[in-house]
Amino acid sequence: MSRLRRAAIAGAAIAALGACSLFGSSRTPPDPLPVPSNAVRIVPAWNASLGGRSGIGFAPVAIGDSVWAAAQDGTVARLNLDTGRPVWRVSVGKPLTAGVGTDGATTVVAARDGTVVALDEQGRTRWTAPANGEVVTAPAVADGVVLVRTTDNRVLAFEADSGRRRWAFQRQNPPLVLRNSGGVAMIPGAAFVGMPGGRLVALALQNGAPRWDVPLSQPRGTTELERIADVVGSPLIIGRELCAATYQGRIGCVDLASGGPVWLRDFSSAVGLDVDTRGVVAPDADDVVHAFDRSGAPGWQAKAFQRRRLSAPLIVGSVVALGDLEGNVLWLSRTEGALAAVSRTDGKPIVAPPAAVGALLVVQTSGGGLYAFRTP
Repeated sequence: MSRLRRAAIAGAAIAALGACSLFGSSRTPPDPLPVPSNAVRIVPAWNASLGGRSGIGFAPVAIGDSVWAAAQDGTVARLNLDTGRPVWRVSVGKPLTAGVGTDGATTVVAARDGTVVALDEQGRTRWTAPANGEVVTAPAVADGVVLVRTTDNRVLAFEADSGRRRWAFQRQNPPLVLRNSGGVAMIPGAAFVGMPGGRLVALALQNGAPRWDVPLSQPRGTTELERIADVVGSPLIIGRELCAATYQGRIGCVDLASGGPVWLRDFSSAVGLDVDTRGVVAPDADDVVHAFDRSGAPGWQAKAFQRRRLSAPLIVGSVVALGDLEGNVLWLSRTEGALAAVSRTDGKPIVAPPAAVGALLVVQTSGGGLYAFRTP
């Protein structure tokens, strides 16, 4: 059986589990939100519509004075971060499965027909290139390179200016893998990718050669479903460490240069984590939000959000922002995890992590809405 076919079967198998395996029963509504303390003042800044639906694999990207976003119908837009007014808005002419990735100069999305489409600073098509597979992870753009990851877990590198294929990397997959939108972390000269089976891989940007390949977690259990331990969300870099979380595995940080463990703890997440100088924050597979310090010691837990299908978090100063299935942005105190404020959007699920520059944070709903908020 081909890897592509096996990955498709695995994705269908995981999807068939419904929300009961990863997010709790879809038939049981979430509990009402607790009353927020209103300890912080969150001010709505603006909202805009992309016109088309989005979902997993579609997250806004904020850089400098702009925010970029895309929708499944082929819409790609760059908006002014302060006002929400469009700098440009285009259609690539084909449905999309993931986007956007950008370094501010080159903006990249993935189309349903298996092609990668790059736009220039004015939103004009710069190049297209075949990925030869479905892409559900937003492309990563940095250091003159575009990286995309296909559903059969190949990592492809393209030249950002021309679209020329530079290299491809693939390691053998376990029999079942999660269909998730795990991203790629990049620094000059290297990329870091979370792979099925709970592994983290460092790749040289020049030629794709592995610099190290280490287990964040080890698959456990007697059935293939029990042994799924894939890295979820995007690995994140803080100082000299790379931090990541797995489903049915572990959460922790490894040394950026060697891959050696800094700290690891048993954990299961469906969406990933965020990290700052104080430590790591992540929702587990039951939507309990956990905080860990920089040494991995557990801190607070927020247990009031079960069955809310929380998004990956984003730490913004004194608060932690997460989206939920009802289109709420939940603002938790960074120091104690208490619900400090709730912001409403269009009522559509927020499944992508928020984006922020400074005190301005943007979320994208599954309905294609963009909502910006000013934080303390």
